[in-house]
Order: sequence, then structure tokens, then C-alpha cells
Amino acid sequence: MTLLVTAALALGACGVGGDGDGDGERLTKEQYIEQGNAICAEASARIDAAAQSAFSTPREVPPDEEVVELATETVVPAIEEEVESLSELRPPEFDDERVEQTLQAGRDGVDTVRRDPTIIRNSNDDGFARYRELSESYGLQDCGGGSDVLRGSMSGFSGGS
Repeated sequence: MTLLVTAALALGACGVGGDGDGDGERLTKEQYIEQGNAICAEASARIDAAAQSAFSTPREVPPDEEVVELATETVVPAIEEEVESLSELRPPEFDDERVEQTLQAGRDGVDTVRRDPTIIRNSNDDGFARYRELSESYGLQDCGGGSDVLRGSMSGFSGGS
């Protein structure tokens, strides 16, 4: 969390924030990916730590109440902050539409998990599959809780989905 705030303040001080009014420099794709990966890695680490703590004992399937707690208290806030932080970055102009589609997929995932927090245990689509797919195709890693820790813990530590 501190890393996100520090990064956001540093970017804002440099005039790199993406408030949509055209102010500030656009990042190169490489810069966007580097800064975006740092944002996604921090959110993913938060989710992984919470999942490991919540599901430290292997079992068939975690109870719904534990899944709902993880989803509402950690996954949704972490990915919501991740998407917001990514939206503050200014990608190359030619990538605006692609990046916005990716961010919208993240917002849609947050909405889906809010409506049904137990969906995060679904190995085929935990609400963030499209967001991860679009992020990865752009070059971003670990967006949308991208590591296998969460998905592995949801399937009783069977090694992933």
C-alpha cells in the first residue's frame, strides 16, 4: 500500500498522472509496462499473502465464508486500487484504447466479484480472467491477482487451476 501511494505521489509530482486533460508526458510502452508491473506485483503480493494466511491448511474446498472474506476484504480492494493506479499512468497515445479496454476488464471483474465473491474459487473464470488475459497480452504481469497462489488455495492446494 505504501509503495502504491509513494509511486502515485512521485508520478504526480513528475506530471505523469493520467487525469485525461492532456497534461503531463505520455510514457513509452516500456515505461508503462515497467511502472504497471510494479503496481500489479504489489497488489498480487497483497492478495497472495492474504490467501496464504487464510488458507494455510490444505483442504478440499475452503468454506464460503472464508472465500467471501478474502474476496471482499483483500481481492476486491487490491485489484480496485491496482486498476486505479494503472489508470493514473499515461500510456503511449496509440495504446490508449487498448489500455482502456484492459482497465475496463479489471473494473468489470471487480463488479463481478462484488456481486458474487465466491466466484474467485472458479478456476476457469474467477472474475478477472479477461483482465489478466488483456494485461498479459500488453506485457503486464500479475495483474488481477495474477499469481497461482490464490487459484491454488481455492482448489485445496492442488497446484493451481
